[in-house]
Amino acid sequence: MSQVAATLRGCALLAGILVATQAFADLSVHAYPQSCFADGLPLGQVARDPHGQSLPLSLHGDFNACFVNPVAPNYAASQVECHYSETVTIAAFRVPCSGGTSATLLEIDRPVNMQGNTNSYPTFPGVWVKQQNLIGYIRLAADPNTTNSQMYVNGPVYRSSIYTLENTIGAPAFDYNQAFTLTVDNNTGFAVQFDFATYNPADYPAATQGMPISGYLTGAWYDPAHGGEGILTEVLDNGDGATRTFAATWYTFDALGAPYWLIAQASFAIGATHIDNVPVQFDGNGGFAGAFTAVTRNPWGMMNVSFPDCGHLHFSYASSTNASGVPTGSGTRDWVRIGNLHALSCN
Repeated sequence: MSQVAATLRGCALLAGILVATQAFADLSVHAYPQSCFADGLPLGQVARDPHGQSLPLSLHGDFNACFVNPVAPNYAASQVECHYSETVTIAAFRVPCSGGTSATLLEIDRPVNMQGNTNSYPTFPGVWVKQQNLIGYIRLAADPNTTNSQMYVNGPVYRSSIYTLENTIGAPAFDYNQAFTLTVDNNTGFAVQFDFATYNPADYPAATQGMPISGYLTGAWYDPAHGGEGILTEVLDNGDGATRTFAATWYTFDALGAPYWLIAQASFAIGATHIDNVPVQFDGNGGFAGAFTAVTRNPWGMMNVSFPDCGHLHFSYASSTNASGVPTGSGTRDWVRIGNLHALSCN
């Protein structure tokens, strides 16, 4: 292991110093469902993982600063950065995803007084994985962007951040749900290791909770035993960074068997796993193909909504109207997804 580690460390250091730009690898295959923590995670999530681990590690300053021309105006500052080091906290942990899977993340925390300092800063370490007979460097992407971002050895670390463990095309494909060892190397001869056992969803209370409601849960839902009735859901951004809007149209029937639809809409906090007391309305005074002046909207009742996983919608409903000809009732239903939206698959 020590000989392999030394070889990997040397390659990482050389790549970090000499390679200014690198082409992104084919990132079409992710190591975990893309719909998992689609909104990103706040710092400190290691505390929610019963098997989470945190260790200190001294990270070196920017090696590239050591090669600044002595006559350059920034030479003095570059020499300070060249010899700079900073002790950070490295945290490694898992978060539960749908379908009994998980995602593995790495968090690098700078001291509070150094957050955002771009004059003196540590650089990104070398990170590799060993799983049975496979060993190799992995791709790390800044959470939550796992499509076109990648951290490189010796890249600047200006502030505390979370990174997801990914695979790259042409490199060993690791299954992060299985047991593996994660090594974080500071490229100057020191490293910390984290040993992960096989992922067990039973160890994570969040694995049994509903999914955070995001655009991945936009789609069509129905009861296979009662074709012809269904619900269309849509999740919209409000633009405030804190809330979204959930909208749903329930295509159903009235007491005479004629088609009828109910409309539900409510704002909710980003990250919520269920929405309660969503107002439901029904429309009246409309016409065909725009042959009307104004539609009236009337309160029908309330709906509670959650998504146990990507493929199921759980909702309860209760009407409160006495309007003639309007379908009424209360109950609970569990429906299934008809299909995923193109390029927005929930899995």
